[in-house]
Amino acid sequence: VHFCNKQSSRSKGSKNLAVYSRREDNLFSGLAEIGMGFSIGVLWSEYSIIMTGCGPPNFSDFLERICYQGVIVLAGLALFNRIVTLGKGLEETTNELFGPLLESTLWQVRAAEYAGSLAVLGSVVALAVQIQSGASMDGLSGIDISLCRAIRDL
Repeated sequence: VHFCNKQSSRSKGSKNLAVYSRREDNLFSGLAEIGMGFSIGVLWSEYSIIMTGCGPPNFSDFLERICYQGVIVLAGLALFNRIVTLGKGLEETTNELFGPLLESTLWQVRAAEYAGSLAVLGSVVALAVQIQSGASMDGLSGIDISLCRAIRDL
């Protein structure tokens, strides 16, 4: 982390620490936070499906779809990156191509990659639980839509 002492314009004698980050740090930490948000949404949905057989009641279908699509993009990008770079993670690749990046940015990128992988694994587990419980799944949703609508309308 780069720190520097600067004179405050308000009082000439006081000093404060300012953290300087490059715009690449802002870009990749922002993208990582969005990816983590997608992953959290998918994990919440999967937890709800495992526990109730239906998606979260306070989570709109549109937002749930966006989260699933975001995780597909994040996990697909991470997998593609590992194939092309012969096993390097997103953290290493972003640091090599756009670095040096702040350690906090690298942690966020690493956490987003792992959260996306966990969300993909969780979707397989949720689907296995639904199959094991004998749920009548409609299409690719992995849930019994008519049952979930009936429960929601109660």
